Amino acid sequence: MDQLSHTVREAEWALSHKPIFATSVERVTVMEDWLSRGRELSQPKRFASFLADLLTRVSVPLEPHDRIAGRCVDRELTEEEESKFQAFLKDPAYPRKTFLFGTGHCTFSWQMVVEEGLPGMRARAERSLARQSGEDQRIFLSAILDMYDAIQAYMLRYAEAAEKKEMAELAQSLRRGATERPQCFRDALQLLWIITLIDCAYITPNPTLTVGRLDQLLLPLYRADLAAGRLTREEAAELITDYYCKHNLIMGRGEHQVGDATNSTTFDRIFCFDAPQYLLLAGTDEKGQPAVNELTQLFAEQIQPAFKNPVIVIRYFPGMNEQYPELWRVLVEKALASSSMMFYNDDNVIRAFRRIGIPESDARNYAHFGCNWASLGDRSAWMLGGPSSIKFGTWVSEEEKRELEIPYMRTNSPHSWPEDFVLILRELSERENEVTIEDFYDRFFHRMGAFIDRKLEHQTKELLARKRRPAAVLAFGDCFFEESLEHGECYAASATYHFQLQSFQMFGTVADCFIVTDRLVFLDRILTLSELLAAVEHNFEGYEDVLALCRGVEKYGSDSEHANGHVRRLSKRACDMVMEKNRPYLEKYGLFLTPNMQSDTWHLKYGEHYGATPDGRLAYTPYSQNMRPSRGACTNGITAMLHSMLNIPSDGLVSGSLNLDVDPQQFRGEAGRKAFGGLLAAYFNQGGLHAQVSCGSSEQLIDAQIHPEQHGDLRVRVTGYSGIFVDIPKSLQDDIIERFQ
Repeated sequence: MDQLSHTVREAEWALSHKPIFATSVERVTVMEDWLSRGRELSQPKRFASFLADLLTRVSVPLEPHDRIAGRCVDRELTEEEESKFQAFLKDPAYPRKTFLFGTGHCTFSWQMVVEEGLPGMRARAERSLARQSGEDQRIFLSAILDMYDAIQAYMLRYAEAAEKKEMAELAQSLRRGATERPQCFRDALQLLWIITLIDCAYITPNPTLTVGRLDQLLLPLYRADLAAGRLTREEAAELITDYYCKHNLIMGRGEHQVGDATNSTTFDRIFCFDAPQYLLLAGTDEKGQPAVNELTQLFAEQIQPAFKNPVIVIRYFPGMNEQYPELWRVLVEKALASSSMMFYNDDNVIRAFRRIGIPESDARNYAHFGCNWASLGDRSAWMLGGPSSIKFGTWVSEEEKRELEIPYMRTNSPHSWPEDFVLILRELSERENEVTIEDFYDRFFHRMGAFIDRKLEHQTKELLARKRRPAAVLAFGDCFFEESLEHGECYAASATYHFQLQSFQMFGTVADCFIVTDRLVFLDRILTLSELLAAVEHNFEGYEDVLALCRGVEKYGSDSEHANGHVRRLSKRACDMVMEKNRPYLEKYGLFLTPNMQSDTWHLKYGEHYGATPDGRLAYTPYSQNMRPSRGACTNGITAMLHSMLNIPSDGLVSGSLNLDVDPQQFRGEAGRKAFGGLLAAYFNQGGLHAQVSCGSSEQLIDAQIHPEQHGDLRVRVTGYSGIFVDIPKSLQDDIIERFQ
């Protein structure tokens, strides 16, 4: 275990001490060579040729303490190299712009990978190739076969390197993984990591790859190994820990949503950078029965609190805490020590997908990906993931590209849904004597409905453009999607389902605007709409009495009856609208929007550009984040906050993030752990959707701002990913500090 401890320390060091401008030099060198090479080839064949060249030329580094193989080389560039690198990024022929397409934000068909291995997937592709008559499909599948060859050769190179270092057991595992289907736990985990490494380190910037329900996928092999005496529980634990370590060794430093090239590694330098890779545990099976087993426990026990990846997603089901008390004890203990864990309510997510119209078998196959969103696993493609016809489809006219190439449509207004509320306030104040709170609801959802209609129409045009030539473009993940191999088509076009996100961003701010307006104008009649609008438009300057009134109203998170009523009404109507508008698109195209309450760090970016809002928020300050209530709204403690969140429909959202920030002093020792575990379980057992825990204090975070050299290992939850606090830009640090206050 001494060697294993060294592996953990190495990964911890990399997360906090790797040079911030470290660059994947070998990948960049190969990509530079391909600026002009292979232009006569089709995109699939050029991609496959590039991959073969890349995996022949990159190093196969090994350390004596490696239980599984798979590392990449990164380092700081010299001044001359840096100048060349910056010019390379600006070159119009840059492979990321022309032919090297990744598959970020998705889930591969991991069960196929584990059950069939490279030989089985190759046989699938060959059978499909024999059936195809279309030229595009035949080129596509032929290129996939070339890519399997490249991956196999890479693993055999690693096997030779292991043999030279007298790591015989590792060498044998690599050879079996290259030439056979996995027949033991170690071989399967090794193959899974090699595929993940290639995707996350060499092919896909911001991969956010979901690596699967490994406690389910690997269970048969694990049990067979134990029964045959090939593996002990302790040896399996070491392999899992090393697998966790490898995920962190390929990361960079900094933060990608607020950070920039001056203070973060960025995805240009290290493709994985700070992207979260998701590993799912527990949950229910295809029959709705608990899917907890001994491997669930083992994966949970090996969670390393200091790590950023993989993000462990616990698919919680009601009563799990009582049915599996030892597992729950470990999970709660790890959550209080780690910022890279999250809990989702299995029942909520499945029921929401069923309401959308998804068959139960597919709904139960859901997974989480990206920055805390939900998909339908390997049967679905996110419309912003993978190759897009807009950018790469030579069969799409320039006029059509201009029509489709619009900004990422997050909300109706440039500054998010709170801006819509203020616009409605301005409109309705002109006839305020005729207005009720019903008019606010009707106008708000009229605007939201019109936006959703436009969004679905836009996504349909994009999907139909992709389907014109679904095999003309190849992405790395197509090697590992059953449907791509079956049809000989890119998963971005051929998946059973295609989806886009529909976020009710800054929900807390919008809910509070409704709550305050209703209370002060319509119920208590303290203000008129004109008076409220004047105060908002003047940023409450000269209207300090109005500001005090607005801030004095109990809001979302206080658990007051009035606030809860608006939370229920607003969230239910929004969810119902998305569900209803999805139906014809799902039936005709397999296309839908996923209702969620996710804003990532956009609550900062939008907030800093927009004026005051009726809830008492001042101009150019942050909005509320994700599902979380606004700052200062949770006046009655954490229990009241969680109880107020239960007013959001339990079958209305497939995802939505709650940063649950707790002071370690509140939950110290065994008694504290039990108290926190009871609080968390009660929330989920009553229908709560999600929680991701950060344990710390504002005093500790403030001290880290002042003395960063003393807090290099302090990790906090950002949104769908965690970050090292001292590496995060100050604006985000300040926002996180306020979360803890």
